Amino acid sequence: MEIYMLRYRTALAIFFLNCIVNTKPAVAALVVRGDLLAEKQEIVRQINADPTSLDPISNVGLAELHIIRDLFEGLTNQNETGSPIPGVANRWTTAGNRIWFFYLRPNAKWSNSDPVTAKDFVYSWRRLVDPVNNSPFAYFATLAGIKNAQKIINNELPIEKLGVEAIDNHTLKVTLEQPAPYFLNLTNHFSFFPVNQKIIARYGQNWVAPTNLVGNGAFMLSERIAGEKIVLQPNRHDWDHKNTILTKVTFVPIKQTARAWQSYFAGDVVETEFLPEHLDSKLLQQITDEFYLAEQLATYYYVFNTQKPPTNDSRVRRALSVSINREVITNKILADGEKAAYRFIPDSIADFTS
Repeated sequence: MEIYMLRYRTALAIFFLNCIVNTKPAVAALVVRGDLLAEKQEIVRQINADPTSLDPISNVGLAELHIIRDLFEGLTNQNETGSPIPGVANRWTTAGNRIWFFYLRPNAKWSNSDPVTAKDFVYSWRRLVDPVNNSPFAYFATLAGIKNAQKIINNELPIEKLGVEAIDNHTLKVTLEQPAPYFLNLTNHFSFFPVNQKIIARYGQNWVAPTNLVGNGAFMLSERIAGEKIVLQPNRHDWDHKNTILTKVTFVPIKQTARAWQSYFAGDVVETEFLPEHLDSKLLQQITDEFYLAEQLATYYYVFNTQKPPTNDSRVRRALSVSINREVITNKILADGEKAAYRFIPDSIADFTS
Protein backbone atom coordinates (compact mmCIF):
# COMPACT_ATOMS: atom_id res chain seq x y z
CA MET A 1 0.00 0.00 0.00
CA GLU A 2 1.34 3.42 -0.92
CA ILE A 3 -0.07 6.77 0.08
CA TYR A 4 0.10 10.23 -1.43
CA MET A 5 -0.27 13.29 0.74
CA LEU A 6 -2.70 15.95 -0.33
CA ARG A 7 -3.22 18.63 2.31
CA TYR A 8 -2.79 19.53 5.96
CA ARG A 9 -5.87 20.29 8.00
CA THR A 10 -6.44 23.66 9.61
CA ALA A 11 -9.16 24.83 11.95
CA LEU A 12 -10.73 28.26 11.86
CA ALA A 13 -11.93 29.50 15.21
CA ILE A 14 -14.33 32.46 15.12
CA PHE A 15 -15.20 34.40 18.24
CA PHE A 16 -16.12 37.84 19.49
CA LEU A 17 -13.40 39.50 21.53
CA ASN A 18 -15.64 40.36 24.47
CA CYS A 19 -14.18 37.96 27.01
CA ILE A 20 -10.90 36.44 28.10
CA VAL A 21 -10.49 33.02 26.48
CA ASN A 22 -8.26 30.10 27.52
CA THR A 23 -4.55 30.56 26.86
CA LYS A 24 -4.03 26.89 27.63
CA PRO A 25 -6.48 24.05 28.22
CA ALA A 26 -8.24 24.29 31.56
CA VAL A 27 -6.85 27.71 32.53
CA ALA A 28 -8.66 30.88 31.58
CA ALA A 29 -6.02 33.56 31.18
CA LEU A 30 -3.31 35.60 32.78
CA VAL A 31 -4.70 39.09 32.96
CA VAL A 32 -2.23 41.85 32.24
CA ARG A 33 -2.48 44.90 34.47
CA GLY A 34 -4.62 47.48 32.74
CA ASP A 35 -6.65 44.94 30.73
CA LEU A 36 -10.30 45.94 30.46
CA LEU A 37 -12.49 42.92 31.08
CA ALA A 38 -16.08 42.57 30.03
CA GLU A 39 -18.55 42.78 32.89
CA LYS A 40 -19.94 39.35 32.04
CA GLN A 41 -17.25 36.67 31.87
CA GLU A 42 -19.21 33.88 30.18
CA ILE A 43 -18.67 32.12 26.88
CA VAL A 44 -20.86 29.91 24.69
CA ARG A 45 -18.90 27.57 22.41
CA GLN A 46 -20.15 25.50 19.50
CA ILE A 47 -18.99 21.88 19.27
CA ASN A 48 -19.73 19.63 16.30
CA ALA A 49 -21.45 16.79 18.18
CA ASP A 50 -23.05 15.84 21.46
CA PRO A 51 -20.26 14.12 23.43
CA THR A 52 -20.63 10.36 23.76
CA SER A 53 -18.67 10.24 27.02
CA LEU A 54 -16.74 12.56 29.31
CA ASP A 55 -14.57 9.70 30.60
CA PRO A 56 -10.99 10.41 29.43
CA ILE A 57 -10.31 6.76 28.50
CA SER A 58 -13.50 6.58 26.43
CA ASN A 59 -13.02 9.75 24.42
CA VAL A 60 -13.14 9.29 20.65
CA GLY A 61 -13.78 12.76 19.24
CA LEU A 62 -12.92 16.46 19.33
CA ALA A 63 -16.28 17.42 20.83
CA GLU A 64 -15.48 15.42 23.96
CA LEU A 65 -11.89 16.59 24.03
CA HIS A 66 -12.78 20.28 24.33
CA ILE A 67 -14.78 19.56 27.46
CA ILE A 68 -12.51 16.92 28.99
CA ARG A 69 -9.52 19.26 28.84
CA ASP A 70 -11.46 21.76 30.95
CA LEU A 71 -12.58 19.15 33.48
CA PHE A 72 -9.27 17.33 33.95
CA GLU A 73 -5.54 18.05 33.90
CA GLY A 74 -2.61 15.69 33.44
CA LEU A 75 0.92 15.69 34.78
CA THR A 76 1.90 18.30 32.21
CA ASN A 77 0.18 20.82 30.01
CA GLN A 78 1.18 22.58 26.77
CA ASN A 79 2.21 26.10 25.93
CA GLU A 80 1.30 27.90 22.72
CA THR A 81 4.07 26.12 20.78
CA GLY A 82 3.11 22.64 21.97
CA SER A 83 6.00 22.25 24.41
CA PRO A 84 5.33 20.63 27.82
CA ILE A 85 4.87 22.88 30.84
CA PRO A 86 3.97 21.99 34.45
CA GLY A 87 0.45 20.75 35.09
CA VAL A 88 -0.41 18.66 38.14
CA ALA A 89 3.32 17.98 38.34
CA ASN A 90 5.31 21.13 38.97
CA ARG A 91 8.63 19.45 38.11
CA TRP A 92 10.14 16.17 36.92
CA THR A 93 13.46 14.36 36.57
CA THR A 94 14.62 11.43 34.50
CA ALA A 95 17.34 8.82 34.63
CA GLY A 96 18.47 8.27 31.06
CA ASN A 97 14.98 8.95 29.64
CA ARG A 98 13.86 5.49 30.79
CA ILE A 99 12.89 6.12 34.41
CA TRP A 100 10.92 9.28 35.12
CA PHE A 101 9.94 10.90 38.41
CA PHE A 102 7.07 13.40 38.54
CA TYR A 103 6.61 15.57 41.62
CA LEU A 104 2.99 16.59 42.14
CA ARG A 105 1.91 19.97 43.44
CA PRO A 106 1.01 19.79 47.15
CA ASN A 107 -1.99 22.03 46.44
CA ALA A 108 -3.37 19.94 43.54
CA LYS A 109 -6.94 18.98 44.46
CA TRP A 110 -10.03 17.36 43.05
CA SER A 111 -13.16 19.45 42.68
CA ASN A 112 -14.47 17.87 45.92
CA SER A 113 -11.38 19.24 47.72
CA ASP A 114 -9.64 15.85 48.09
CA PRO A 115 -5.91 15.98 47.27
CA VAL A 116 -4.71 14.66 43.90
CA THR A 117 -2.05 12.06 44.65
CA ALA A 118 0.39 9.84 42.79
CA LYS A 119 -1.90 6.90 43.59
CA ASP A 120 -4.61 8.58 41.50
CA PHE A 121 -2.33 8.45 38.46
CA VAL A 122 -1.38 4.82 39.13
CA TYR A 123 -5.06 3.88 39.31
CA SER A 124 -5.96 5.90 36.21
CA TRP A 125 -3.14 4.58 34.02
CA ARG A 126 -3.86 1.00 35.06
CA ARG A 127 -7.50 1.61 34.23
CA LEU A 128 -6.46 2.83 30.78
CA VAL A 129 -4.68 -0.42 29.85
CA ASP A 130 -7.06 -2.79 31.66
CA PRO A 131 -8.57 -5.05 28.94
CA VAL A 132 -11.88 -5.00 30.82
CA ASN A 133 -12.33 -1.31 29.94
CA ASN A 134 -11.52 -1.75 26.24
CA SER A 135 -10.29 1.84 25.93
CA PRO A 136 -9.81 2.98 22.31
CA PHE A 137 -6.66 4.80 23.47
CA ALA A 138 -5.12 2.00 25.51
CA TYR A 139 -2.51 1.70 22.78
CA PHE A 140 -1.25 5.14 23.77
CA ALA A 141 0.40 3.60 26.83
CA THR A 142 2.30 1.30 24.47
CA LEU A 143 3.13 4.21 22.20
CA ALA A 144 4.53 6.02 25.23
CA GLY A 145 6.66 2.96 25.97
CA ILE A 146 5.36 2.32 29.50
CA LYS A 147 6.74 -0.97 30.79
CA ASN A 148 4.45 -3.98 30.27
CA ALA A 149 1.64 -1.87 28.77
CA GLN A 150 1.17 -4.03 25.69
CA LYS A 151 1.34 -7.30 27.61
CA ILE A 152 -1.36 -6.05 29.97
CA ILE A 153 -3.53 -4.95 27.04
CA ASN A 154 -3.07 -8.45 25.57
CA ASN A 155 -4.21 -9.89 28.91
CA GLU A 156 -0.82 -11.55 29.42
CA LEU A 157 -0.02 -9.73 32.67
CA PRO A 158 -2.10 -8.22 35.51
CA ILE A 159 -2.54 -4.44 35.58
CA GLU A 160 -0.37 -4.25 38.71
CA LYS A 161 2.66 -4.97 36.49
CA LEU A 162 2.32 -1.66 34.64
CA GLY A 163 5.45 0.48 34.99
CA VAL A 164 3.91 3.14 37.24
CA GLU A 165 4.46 3.44 40.97
CA ALA A 166 3.49 5.88 43.73
CA ILE A 167 6.66 6.46 45.74
CA ASP A 168 4.65 8.66 48.10
CA ASN A 169 1.57 10.86 47.80
CA HIS A 170 3.36 13.43 45.65
CA THR A 171 5.95 11.38 43.74
CA LEU A 172 5.09 9.26 40.71
CA LYS A 173 7.66 6.91 39.19
CA VAL A 174 7.24 5.81 35.57
CA THR A 175 9.40 3.07 34.07
CA LEU A 176 9.59 2.69 30.29
CA GLU A 177 10.54 -0.32 28.19
CA GLN A 178 13.45 1.65 26.76
CA PRO A 179 14.73 5.24 26.78
CA ALA A 180 12.20 7.62 25.22
CA PRO A 181 13.09 11.33 25.26
CA TYR A 182 9.67 12.12 23.73
CA PHE A 183 7.77 10.56 26.65
CA LEU A 184 7.36 13.88 28.45
CA ASN A 185 5.54 15.32 25.44
CA LEU A 186 2.93 12.56 25.68
CA THR A 187 2.02 13.07 29.33
CA ASN A 188 -0.47 15.84 28.55
CA HIS A 189 -2.56 13.49 26.38
CA PHE A 190 -6.12 13.15 27.65
CA SER A 191 -5.85 9.36 28.02
CA PHE A 192 -3.30 10.00 30.81
CA PHE A 193 -5.58 12.36 32.75
CA PRO A 194 -6.28 11.22 36.32
CA VAL A 195 -9.76 10.16 37.42
CA ASN A 196 -11.12 9.81 40.93
CA GLN A 197 -11.17 6.17 42.05
CA LYS A 198 -13.61 6.70 44.93
CA ILE A 199 -16.17 8.38 42.68
CA ILE A 200 -15.98 5.65 40.05
CA ALA A 201 -16.29 2.96 42.73
CA ARG A 202 -19.35 4.70 44.12
CA TYR A 203 -21.25 5.51 40.91
CA GLY A 204 -19.89 3.07 38.32
CA GLN A 205 -20.69 4.04 34.72
CA ASN A 206 -22.77 6.95 36.00
CA TRP A 207 -19.75 8.71 37.54
CA VAL A 208 -19.69 11.26 34.68
CA ALA A 209 -23.17 12.58 35.47
CA PRO A 210 -23.28 16.30 36.43
CA THR A 211 -24.11 15.58 40.07
CA ASN A 212 -21.40 12.92 40.34
CA LEU A 213 -18.40 13.91 38.24
CA VAL A 214 -15.31 14.96 40.18
CA GLY A 215 -12.42 16.32 38.15
CA ASN A 216 -9.17 18.18 38.75
CA GLY A 217 -9.32 20.78 35.97
CA ALA A 218 -10.11 24.47 36.04
CA PHE A 219 -13.82 23.81 35.58
CA MET A 220 -16.43 21.40 36.87
CA LEU A 221 -19.58 20.01 35.26
CA SER A 222 -22.72 21.74 36.52
CA GLU A 223 -25.38 20.86 33.95
CA ARG A 224 -25.91 18.61 30.95
CA ILE A 225 -28.97 18.36 28.72
CA ALA A 226 -28.44 15.72 26.04
CA GLY A 227 -28.28 17.21 22.56
CA GLU A 228 -28.77 20.74 23.89
CA LYS A 229 -25.95 21.99 26.11
CA ILE A 230 -23.19 21.22 28.58
CA VAL A 231 -22.45 23.84 31.22
CA LEU A 232 -19.21 24.21 33.19
CA GLN A 233 -18.44 26.43 36.14
CA PRO A 234 -15.08 27.23 37.77
CA ASN A 235 -13.53 24.66 40.07
CA ARG A 236 -12.57 26.73 43.10
CA HIS A 237 -10.28 23.92 44.32
CA ASP A 238 -8.13 24.00 41.19
CA TRP A 239 -4.49 24.77 42.07
CA ASP A 240 -4.50 27.64 39.53
CA HIS A 241 -8.00 28.92 40.28
CA LYS A 242 -6.78 32.50 40.78
CA ASN A 243 -6.15 32.70 37.02
CA THR A 244 -9.58 31.41 36.01
CA ILE A 245 -11.45 34.49 34.83
CA LEU A 246 -14.41 32.91 33.07
CA THR A 247 -17.38 32.32 35.35
CA LYS A 248 -19.32 30.04 33.01
CA VAL A 249 -18.59 27.99 29.88
CA THR A 250 -21.44 26.54 27.83
CA PHE A 251 -20.89 24.03 25.02
CA VAL A 252 -23.65 23.78 22.42
CA PRO A 253 -23.61 20.81 20.00
CA ILE A 254 -24.37 21.95 16.45
CA LYS A 255 -23.51 19.52 13.66
CA GLN A 256 -24.50 21.59 10.64
CA THR A 257 -21.93 24.17 9.54
CA ALA A 258 -24.55 26.57 8.15
CA ARG A 259 -26.55 26.44 11.38
CA ALA A 260 -23.42 27.01 13.47
CA TRP A 261 -22.61 30.06 11.38
CA GLN A 262 -26.15 31.41 11.76
CA SER A 263 -25.94 30.91 15.52
CA TYR A 264 -22.68 32.84 15.60
CA PHE A 265 -24.06 35.85 13.75
CA ALA A 266 -27.24 35.74 15.83
CA GLY A 267 -25.13 35.93 18.98
CA ASP A 268 -26.30 32.57 20.29
CA VAL A 269 -22.70 31.31 20.34
CA VAL A 270 -19.59 33.45 20.58
CA GLU A 271 -17.23 30.86 19.17
CA THR A 272 -17.53 28.42 16.27
CA GLU A 273 -14.88 26.34 14.57
CA PHE A 274 -16.36 26.13 11.11
CA LEU A 275 -17.05 28.33 8.11
CA PRO A 276 -19.41 27.53 5.23
CA GLU A 277 -17.45 25.91 2.41
CA HIS A 278 -16.48 28.06 -0.58
CA LEU A 279 -17.35 31.25 1.27
CA ASP A 280 -14.26 31.48 3.43
CA SER A 281 -12.28 34.16 1.56
CA LYS A 282 -15.22 36.55 1.37
CA LEU A 283 -16.21 36.03 4.98
CA LEU A 284 -12.67 36.42 6.25
CA GLN A 285 -12.45 39.84 4.65
CA GLN A 286 -15.58 40.89 6.54
CA ILE A 287 -14.57 39.59 9.96
CA THR A 288 -10.80 40.06 10.07
CA ASP A 289 -10.90 41.09 13.75
CA GLU A 290 -12.96 38.12 14.88
CA PHE A 291 -10.99 35.02 13.97
CA TYR A 292 -7.69 33.22 14.12
CA LEU A 293 -6.41 30.37 11.99
CA ALA A 294 -4.98 27.41 13.91
CA GLU A 295 -3.23 24.47 12.33
CA GLN A 296 -4.27 20.95 13.28
CA LEU A 297 -2.00 17.92 13.20
CA ALA A 298 -3.88 16.12 10.46
CA THR A 299 -2.95 15.12 6.92
CA TYR A 300 -5.29 14.14 4.08
CA TYR A 301 -3.96 11.65 1.55
CA TYR A 302 -4.90 9.11 -1.14
CA VAL A 303 -4.26 5.38 -0.73
CA PHE A 304 -3.62 3.11 -3.72
CA ASN A 305 -3.71 -0.66 -4.02
CA THR A 306 -0.14 -1.52 -4.94
CA GLN A 307 -0.91 -5.18 -5.62
CA LYS A 308 -2.87 -4.63 -8.84
CA PRO A 309 -2.02 -2.85 -12.12
CA PRO A 310 -1.37 -0.12 -12.89
CA THR A 311 -0.49 1.08 -9.39
CA ASN A 312 1.68 -1.95 -8.69
CA ASP A 313 4.29 -0.12 -10.77
CA SER A 314 6.26 2.38 -8.66
CA ARG A 315 6.77 4.58 -11.72
CA VAL A 316 3.02 4.96 -12.13
CA ARG A 317 2.61 5.85 -8.50
CA ARG A 318 5.40 8.40 -8.74
CA ALA A 319 3.79 9.91 -11.83
CA LEU A 320 0.45 10.18 -10.04
CA SER A 321 2.09 11.93 -7.13
CA VAL A 322 3.85 14.41 -9.38
CA SER A 323 0.64 15.08 -11.32
CA ILE A 324 -1.31 16.19 -8.24
CA ASN A 325 -1.35 19.99 -8.08
CA ARG A 326 -1.66 20.39 -4.34
CA GLU A 327 -1.50 24.18 -4.45
CA VAL A 328 -4.48 24.46 -6.78
CA ILE A 329 -6.51 22.00 -4.68
CA THR A 330 -5.85 23.81 -1.40
CA ASN A 331 -5.81 27.44 -2.57
CA LYS A 332 -8.37 27.47 -5.41
CA ILE A 333 -10.74 24.54 -4.98
CA LEU A 334 -10.98 24.19 -1.19
CA ALA A 335 -9.91 27.73 -0.30
CA ASP A 336 -10.53 27.15 3.39
CA GLY A 337 -7.07 27.79 4.79
CA GLU A 338 -5.62 24.32 4.40
CA LYS A 339 -1.99 23.98 3.35
CA ALA A 340 -0.53 21.83 0.60
CA ALA A 341 1.14 18.71 2.04
CA TYR A 342 4.47 17.49 0.69
CA ARG A 343 5.31 15.24 3.64
CA PHE A 344 3.41 13.31 6.29
CA ILE A 345 4.35 15.53 9.22
CA PRO A 346 2.70 19.00 9.28
CA ASP A 347 5.16 21.88 9.59
CA SER A 348 3.32 23.12 12.68
CA ILE A 349 4.26 20.16 14.88
CA ALA A 350 6.48 21.15 17.78
CA ASP A 351 10.24 20.95 17.14
CA PHE A 352 9.74 19.66 13.59
CA THR A 353 12.26 20.70 10.93
CA SER A 354 11.96 19.62 7.32
